[in-house]
Amino acid sequence: MQNGKSQLIDKMFSKHFKAKSWAEYNKAFFDGLAKKYDATNKFTSFGTKWILDRKAIAKFQLPQNAKILDLCTGTCDIAIALAKKYPDSQITALDASQPMLDVGIKKLRKAKINNVITIVGDALSLPFPDDFFDLVIISFGLRNLEDVESGLLEMRRVAKSCGLVVNIEYGKPSNFFLKLLYRIYFENIAPAVGKVLFHIGEFNSFRYLPKSNKYFPNQLQLCSIMQKIGFKKIKNHNYFLGVIGQQVCQK
Repeated sequence: MQNGKSQLIDKMFSKHFKAKSWAEYNKAFFDGLAKKYDATNKFTSFGTKWILDRKAIAKFQLPQNAKILDLCTGTCDIAIALAKKYPDSQITALDASQPMLDVGIKKLRKAKINNVITIVGDALSLPFPDDFFDLVIISFGLRNLEDVESGLLEMRRVAKSCGLVVNIEYGKPSNFFLKLLYRIYFENIAPAVGKVLFHIGEFNSFRYLPKSNKYFPNQLQLCSIMQKIGFKKIKNHNYFLGVIGQQVCQK
């Protein structure tokens, strides 16, 4: 296990959850968060996440009848956005948490989307053959895997030759003043307000983001990892001056 994950367990998760591995701790965390997940996303993004999702999927184009894998789909926001843009596609939305998928399934039914299937699975051991998907995308999920490089390698394995792999994740802004505001909000304001609004007497999910961001690679480091393991045509797109980063690359 990466040292950062061990520290997150020691400082945060072990005080609230009983588990034997990072994957089990992470699953328990998101199982408990599922019913509040969309509300917490709206809070941290100031209601702009749906705009970001659409901007992100506009950065690439897919062929007709594309096979798509949405990893760590959570409550299926990206899967829904892709299903609307590519109604002839076949989308598999995978997550380790059934309660998160249950929320997503309700949203899929409400939107009357029928080209998305949901499955419970491990992003580090995908139940798919090599060279299978035209697009493998992960949105705000890579940081939750036990090992970033292993996750990217598994995404690369199941992507078709010349297929796309896309990561969307909180980044690390380089501007000094924005970095200061970012730290003040995510390390102080958001956890304090989030505890009162969402997490009285339970684990405060708003503490996880700044703590995990401390150990997670920045945008340039992620691009470097992708290049090292064999991805090509790697492009990084920043949103909100680097608060969010998106990497688009090709197998």
